[in-house]
Amino acid sequence: MTETLALSEAEWLSGMVRAYIGSSVLLTDEQGKVLLLKPGYRDQWQFPGGGMDPGEAPAECAARELREETGLVVAGGLRLLVVEWREAIPDQGRYAHPAVHFMFDGGTVEADAIVRLQAEEIADHGYFTPAKAAALLHPCATRRLTGALEVRRTGTAALLHSAGYVG
Repeated sequence: MTETLALSEAEWLSGMVRAYIGSSVLLTDEQGKVLLLKPGYRDQWQFPGGGMDPGEAPAECAARELREETGLVVAGGLRLLVVEWREAIPDQGRYAHPAVHFMFDGGTVEADAIVRLQAEEIADHGYFTPAKAAALLHPCATRRLTGALEVRRTGTAALLHSAGYVG
């Protein structure tokens, strides 16, 4: 006879995987150069984006972060390019959770678009060739860039799996 264990909702929920969730935007200029931001709190450059707020959907997060960090607004919505699953970072102890990152296509920035950096977080910005952008990004973010550019070309979204990292 098989014994069935009845878990309370709280017990069941306590066993569920928890994950950090973030979103970013791939924007390029008319020459195909990638917009990257240099945060004041990190060594590497990054895409416009950040962590999701409670009650926010991934595309809403990406649009909000883009607006906050650069003052730019994408007309016509964002299209999903890449979802990245990042493993937990073991040395983070009780905060060691995996992360899910959504990257959206923001299209092409018009030549006359003005970038207004969020002074509290962003120290600099630039448009870089994909090769130069790849050299400035964390290696896993470089994989996201490569995947996103391929998705732009093929139209098929990508799922990436990365070892745990902050960035």
